[in-house]
Amino acid sequence: MYSVTANRCRRALQCRPPFKIIGVLFLLLFCLIKVIPAIFAVQPLWVSAVKELPGRALDSYQAEPLQIIKGALPIFRWSSFEGDSETPTFMGSFLHGAGSVGRVNLQNPAAVLQSQIPLLAAVDFPDVAPVSSPAPDEAGEKAIPTLAGERLVCVYNTHTGETYRLTDGVDRLDGRRGGVVMVAAAFQETLESSYGINVARSDKINDMDYNMSYIESEKTARELLAANPKTSVIFDIHRDSKKTREQSIVNIDGQVMATLLFIVGSDTRRPFPGWRQNYAFAVELSDRINEKYPGLSLGVRVQDGLYNQNLHPRAVLLEVGTTENSCEEAVRSARLVAGVVADVVGEEHAKDPEAVSD
Repeated sequence: MYSVTANRCRRALQCRPPFKIIGVLFLLLFCLIKVIPAIFAVQPLWVSAVKELPGRALDSYQAEPLQIIKGALPIFRWSSFEGDSETPTFMGSFLHGAGSVGRVNLQNPAAVLQSQIPLLAAVDFPDVAPVSSPAPDEAGEKAIPTLAGERLVCVYNTHTGETYRLTDGVDRLDGRRGGVVMVAAAFQETLESSYGINVARSDKINDMDYNMSYIESEKTARELLAANPKTSVIFDIHRDSKKTREQSIVNIDGQVMATLLFIVGSDTRRPFPGWRQNYAFAVELSDRINEKYPGLSLGVRVQDGLYNQNLHPRAVLLEVGTTENSCEEAVRSARLVAGVVADVVGEEHAKDPEAVSD
């Protein structure tokens, strides 16, 4: 039994070497030494682009440190830092329930870190960072305007792509300016031409990455406020969703208007000691709108995020219409709101002509 096996092994060793395989190996070696370097030599741009890939990847992460946090702590991928997703998610509900059991707000990055590193609980995280000077604007976007005068209103859009289904056939124009930008422009035009209120408006696209919208729009809001320190009110104009057509319209003087909704952030997730001041101002605007145009405003809703309202005591998030409106209906409502805002800002200026934003 063993002799046969040994004989077969000796025969296998005595066979001629596989010349075809050796030839293929030599051919591959020749390509590695001669052909491939020659290809690289005539395509220096392609080679340099490949060499730059690691550096570009590192630069991308350094430019967006939040991506590093989400990579190390995947729990942060399951929730929005501002709670601004249009539809509630199963994971978001799960995090809320699990956090209630563990007495940790799993949607608050600082709370999660403090629960794992107790020493951080003694750290007092600053609520508002210093306002920086305006940065150069991107191509195709209007530069941040600097305006004189005490009665000043600033306007921008966090979710720039939000639009109106009855006009555009979709709820969002990804990477483009949607109907809410037209509403903001109409709001500005009415304040300036009809009421003499100075308006600084930015049409910068802040929602190229929807989950980063408020991080980007915070930069825009800070630039507006830094360039215009005498700002009286700053508006972030949005479009609502998840409402029927009947809930989205109101008839005023024979014209169909889009309903309004004010959103105010709170201190549920992060420190925000002044949020009640923003809330009081939003309630005042809503009440005065309904006094003049009954049913136009659906009131004020308090939610968990900051929504950049920690940057100014009269920062307002205004949802003009819903997905079930047309852009024209929303523009009509914005023009009516402009009149009420002009009254409020004018009265404030009359009481204290030297008042400026804090």
